[in-house]
Amino acid sequence: MKALQGVEGRAEWAEQPAPACDVGEIRIRVAAAGLNRADLLQRAGLYPPPPGASTALGLECAGIVSEVGAGCDWQVGDRVCALLAGGGMAEEVVVDARHALPLPEGLSLAEAAAVPEVYATAWLNLFQLGGLKPGDRVLLHAGASGVGSAAIQLCKAFGNPCWVSVGSAERLAYCEALGAQGGVLRGDDGLQALRDFGPFDVILDPVGGQYAALNLELLARDGRWLNIGLMGGRQAELDMALLLGKRIQLIGSTLRNRDEQFKADLLRDLQHQVWPLFAEGRLKPQLVRGYPVADAEQAFAELAGNRVNGKLVLLVDESLV
Repeated sequence: MKALQGVEGRAEWAEQPAPACDVGEIRIRVAAAGLNRADLLQRAGLYPPPPGASTALGLECAGIVSEVGAGCDWQVGDRVCALLAGGGMAEEVVVDARHALPLPEGLSLAEAAAVPEVYATAWLNLFQLGGLKPGDRVLLHAGASGVGSAAIQLCKAFGNPCWVSVGSAERLAYCEALGAQGGVLRGDDGLQALRDFGPFDVILDPVGGQYAALNLELLARDGRWLNIGLMGGRQAELDMALLLGKRIQLIGSTLRNRDEQFKADLLRDLQHQVWPLFAEGRLKPQLVRGYPVADAEQAFAELAGNRVNGKLVLLVDESLV
């Protein structure tokens, strides 16, 4: 089979051995795969997959079940989307059957490929780890990103007013259209205006070091700070007295290297709590564009430019989408 590999900073569509489908696993004929910043890092050689995971790029996909291992409830021909530790950008992928979900009602395979990673990340961090309760106030850094877009919609659906930090007025308008109460533009001390909207009960932050001191200032007493990325650096100086005095919970969170059972439990919760909201029209995958896999480098360049509002996908098998 062919799969997309990160080779010397480029994405290369090349032959690799097809994985075996074992007990408890299913094989998916991939229609489309979502792009994430983790794929940019892996393509650059900076984020290797966990041990035992596929070395091909791609943390989420959607497609058609083509083989079912023993002990699985899926049927050949089922339309599914899946959360992966790697390998989604390939003609086929083998995955733990518990890490696949039926397509949310009304979504195409291309749209569904833009759902698993970002909605799982947002749900895990805001509601499971962050313990959001109705009425809690939320700050989302990088609010127009794929995760940010999912998080805004989830906050609106579950009664949590949210604000964002973004890079342009156009992106702020996009976030407000999705349901954000408002927000600020980063740069030229624009972030300081977040004080006008705080304090916040939960902050979801993919930036890291650069925003750390401000996050601590903006959080309410007993606030939860979920750090999910390091786009702004890995080093920060914190006022620990403020951390203690406010009883802040600082939580470092990743999803890709979680164990199989953890992911299975997360996806089961996602199916019960979140999937029905797609059928009701309260959640929508913010799919900006689908690129043929032959144009993968163009897709990666667009994602790296930090101007995408929502999600991009690669169309691996255009006959299916």
